[in-house]
Amino acid sequence: MKRLEDKHPVVCKIEAEIERTLTDYGYELVQITYGGHRANCVLAVYMDKPGGVTAADCQHMAGHLSVLLDVLDAIPDTYDLIVSSPGVERPLMRKGDFQRFEGKPAAVTFYYDGVKHTRQGALLGLDGEHVLLETAQELLHIRLDDIESAHLLYDLDGDNQGY
Repeated sequence: MKRLEDKHPVVCKIEAEIERTLTDYGYELVQITYGGHRANCVLAVYMDKPGGVTAADCQHMAGHLSVLLDVLDAIPDTYDLIVSSPGVERPLMRKGDFQRFEGKPAAVTFYYDGVKHTRQGALLGLDGEHVLLETAQELLHIRLDDIESAHLLYDLDGDNQGY
């Protein structure tokens, strides 16, 4: 997936330690983003756990991650740390996410013949290095390497409980 290759250098330096710390406390790392300008940089850590993440979970882990980041001293400028749940339209960042959320509605943005497309449908898992997405019109086999981004879609019927 292309987006995995385009990580900010700061994210590359800290990701393994942040993931290890979250895992130690029973959370899964979904995504880390870093950006902004010198005086207004933001490091956002998105985490999840079975049953979802609460505000108290985020506050608790923000304290632990803040200490870890001070020790790592890998971010040269001042920054604001945000620790959050991935939200109801959780991004699908890893190959395993497409299998894990099989049957869930999702949107996938990908390139085919040099043209960018976005399709919505039901995830049907993986077939080798292809994501299977069933739309109203067809069953798509989308190469993982062609995917720019993907995320779950909020289901108004409430079937998204218990990711």
